[in-house]
Amino acid sequence: MEFIMALFIFPLVSFVFGIIGQRLIKKMYIVVGITFLGWLIATYTIFNGTFLIWVFIYSFLSLIGATIVYLVQKSRNK
Repeated sequence: MEFIMALFIFPLVSFVFGIIGQRLIKKMYIVVGITFLGWLIATYTIFNGTFLIWVFIYSFLSLIGATIVYLVQKSRNK
């Protein structure tokens, strides 16, 4: 079950949080930072140290989601 969550559910949650966070906060790096800190805290409280590589992957997925929203909003404002 943990493998399915790490491979499918958590990346989807990070990507969606990047999209929603960018729409609400409008600061891409703050959204990614919140995602990174959230997963980092979860790494040391819920999971173990080997989960740390996933923290970077999920943060990158959050960055991708926030970037997509940023580019769409930028193109609409032109």
